[in-house]
Parts: sequence; C-alpha cells; structure tokens
Amino acid sequence: MTRDDDTIEEKWRAYHHTVLELADDERPCLRIDLRHPDPEALGARLAALGLTPLVATLTAENPFGANAEDAATERQEARQEARNDDGHATLLAELREAGVPFARVDGVAPDGEYRERCVAVPLGRGEGRALARRFGQLAFFWFDGLQIWLEPGVADHAAEVLPVA
Repeated sequence: MTRDDDTIEEKWRAYHHTVLELADDERPCLRIDLRHPDPEALGARLAALGLTPLVATLTAENPFGANAEDAATERQEARQEARNDDGHATLLAELREAGVPFARVDGVAPDGEYRERCVAVPLGRGEGRALARRFGQLAFFWFDGLQIWLEPGVADHAAEVLPVA
C-alpha cells in the first residue's frame, strides 16, 4: 500500500465516524451518529423533507479527499475553500436546474471540528455513485429505507453497511 493508499484508507475509515445533521426551518436539527445510527429516525426526517428512500447523501467539497485542513499553507487552504464553495454551488445549481428535490445535510466529525456541506437526494445506488464520481468524492452515504450504507465513489472499496462492527 502506498502513502496515497494509506491516506485514502484513513479517510475511508473516517466516514464511519460521521454525524449527519439534518436541519430545516421547521424542525430542530436531527443528528444521526453513523457509529450508532437510527435508520427509523432518519427515514422519518427524510420523509418529512419530501425525500423517500432511496436517498444518497453526498458533497461536492474536498474532491479526492483533499481537505482544506490538510493544506500546507494558508494560501492553499484558501484555494481549497474557494473550490469547495464553487463545487457546492455547482452541485446545488445542477440539482435545481434538473428539478431534483434535495435537503441540506451537514456531515460532521463527532467532536464538531470538521464539517462538510452535503445534500440528501432521492437517488438509487448507481445514480448516487455516478454523481459522487462526477464531483470526485471518495464515498457517499446511501439509505435504502432500512440501512445506511457507505458506498464508494472514486475510492476502490467495497460498500459497507453502517455501523461497521
């Protein structure tokens, strides 16, 4: 395994510890800790937001696992943050233009130190993977109504049901 493979594997494992935060103007924030997920609560909130399974949750931020926090200089970090803003805006614009419903979701580290803007979109597994790959995402989350899956985007990895034992 090369250093890049080690980094990708480390980032893949970090997905296992994600907390999904679903908030809207009408309801308090629902936190789904993927280490101990509550698929029933997730399904109920998605339904309240007009999204029924099958639902992909993905981001356009930090393509290929290149986080702004990993940048060596402030200038590189600022460029990555600008790319994240552009990618997020492009994803939202494409969904709106296509008339695809979506809900805002944040993917957050359990300690709150890391956050990515995401969207939940009613997509099948293959469609979710295609969209994640278009935006250079290592992985995305997919909800089938019963279980939450960690699915590969550009990462060469097998899909996993969360939580991972």
